[in-house]
Amino acid sequence: MQVRALEVFVELARSASIRQAAHRLNLAPTAISRHIDQLEYYFRAKLIDRTPGGIVLTEAGRVLAQQAQALVSGAENTRTLIDDLRGLQRGQATVSASGAVVSGLVAPALCRIHAAYPRLRFHVDVASGSEVFAAVAEGVADLGITIFPPEDDGRARVAICHSSQMRHAMIVSPGHPLARLGSVSMRTLCSQKLAIPDAAFGVRRTLERMAKSAGVRLDPVFVTGSLDLQKELAISGAAALVLPPLCCAREIESGLLVAVDLAADSAVETSLELCRAPDRTLTFAAQALLAQITSSLATVTQETPCLIPGP
Repeated sequence: MQVRALEVFVELARSASIRQAAHRLNLAPTAISRHIDQLEYYFRAKLIDRTPGGIVLTEAGRVLAQQAQALVSGAENTRTLIDDLRGLQRGQATVSASGAVVSGLVAPALCRIHAAYPRLRFHVDVASGSEVFAAVAEGVADLGITIFPPEDDGRARVAICHSSQMRHAMIVSPGHPLARLGSVSMRTLCSQKLAIPDAAFGVRRTLERMAKSAGVRLDPVFVTGSLDLQKELAISGAAALVLPPLCCAREIESGLLVAVDLAADSAVETSLELCRAPDRTLTFAAQALLAQITSSLATVTQETPCLIPGP
């Protein structure tokens, strides 16, 4: 059985169409069919049913689909580890990250690594906190980093390499009426034109609880999970945000936005967590990325009062 055949099957299972899988893999549809024939011969089972609307996985196909991605990731990881042994330093690493840390933390780390090791290759998936932990636990990603970790038992399936508590702040344009205040209370916060995510995000649920305790109502003008949109609204002066300053580090540094602390009785915190699979050997590329992000976090912790190092 060839790894390439498994890679093809993973894409076919995802797209549910031989034509689409062929397009995405830059292969002829007949080549896709040959790979599936090889797998069906190897497993002695029919894996797909062809229908007018596309392909449908058989029961055996569903079982293989559940395992194939981990098998492919394992083979790629092994190949990269062997390259590392040969001193080629040309391997790859996959990182799953929440969008909130991509520009302020992951991108700068990748730029520094690429400058030092130009033959390394990196794949970055932007995902939610629960998706980040799932990708690491299932071997799809070498490393995961998020500032909104899942509230369930997802942490038990991964090894935490770094954990810090992050304080949220009110993020506004320099010309905003609150920009020069020393701190902002929950009552003042709720009186602003806010851009915050919906209740699927932990920060929204926390703000709702705190607003209720303060006897005020949270009534955001803009509800969006898009960090880019939130920042654009804040830069234009149309809205105030409630985010950790790290999420807007570049805009704050360039003077487009400013961070105003929340009052002590209105503090909102979340965790920044960097994780890896506990039983997965990290490639040279993954080790380099882990070291660079950890170093960056140490620097950010020293420079940013709103980032508190964990134990």
